[in-house]
Amino acid sequence: MQPVTIPLSGYFTSGYPVMGPFASDPQTYDVPAGRNLIIESMSASAGVPKGQSANLWLDVADLKKHDVIVVTYAIPLQFQATYSANPTNPAVPVCDWRSMNQALRAHIPGGMRIYFQGMRGLKIDGDGNAGVVITGFLEP
Repeated sequence: MQPVTIPLSGYFTSGYPVMGPFASDPQTYDVPAGRNLIIESMSASAGVPKGQSANLWLDVADLKKHDVIVVTYAIPLQFQATYSANPTNPAVPVCDWRSMNQALRAHIPGGMRIYFQGMRGLKIDGDGNAGVVITGFLEP
């Protein structure tokens, strides 16, 4: 078995409730055909402007069936702190940060795509970001 670490991330843009992709970071992962992904843990975090919250999840879709979603894994976040990532720069917003780390066992067959998804609530002003790191193994 080959150990894997899969970082996925997304970005909340002011005016939009749904998370989109960063230009340089993936928001999806394709499980190679003929291999199985065994997920053993997930670690995630999200930062959105103060007073907002974010919901995160992983959708697993079958690429052979035109991206039909076969399972969704919720990523429950716990509040951690409110702060600015750069307090000396007033242009950097004060954000509410949430995170989680969860051991789990999930088997994702080859030919599936994992989508890292996120949405925030009624307030959608300001930018934010979220990321997840999936660890596990690829089986031959």
